[in-house]
Amino acid sequence: MRLFIGIDLSAELKQAILVFQSELRQLGVKGSWKAPENFHITLEFMGELEPNILPTLTETLTIVAQNQRPFIVNIGGLGAFPSFKRPHTLWTAVGGGLDELSRLRDKLHRELTNKGFLLEDRQFKPHLTLASRPELDDLDLSSVQLKKLGEFFVAEVTLFESKAIRGKRIYTDLFRACLTK
Repeated sequence: MRLFIGIDLSAELKQAILVFQSELRQLGVKGSWKAPENFHITLEFMGELEPNILPTLTETLTIVAQNQRPFIVNIGGLGAFPSFKRPHTLWTAVGGGLDELSRLRDKLHRELTNKGFLLEDRQFKPHLTLASRPELDDLDLSSVQLKKLGEFFVAEVTLFESKAIRGKRIYTDLFRACLTK
């Protein structure tokens, strides 16, 4: 099973991001656009794991979530990894409750590492992927670079499974843990 832990978004925010993608298309941006049902904030990519590890993951998520208060983040703006000159990912930023979001991710990372999971050790850069392999062709995107898309109340973390079905990535939520502190 290919697994990751993230934050799912409200239907309203997914709709706002879908409208933003449409606006980017109208500006001439091309790429492999992410489907609205796949919009999320990744906290930890787990990779390929055996199904028998699910109880350990759900227990860990529950423990971390019980020690974290819900918080608000806002979504907006436009960025590219590694840069607008050589983009491989087009994204919109996560702002607002970044201290809380980073604290949640750090607790999760620490707990999973303590339980023996091998995790990526790169800096956490919260974002929402809009498109992969974007073609920007020297477009003027200044009108949308600071566009605000909305805010979102983060009240749970989700364990997702990622499957490729007929060439498309499908994310299925396997378990949700409520933030309850």
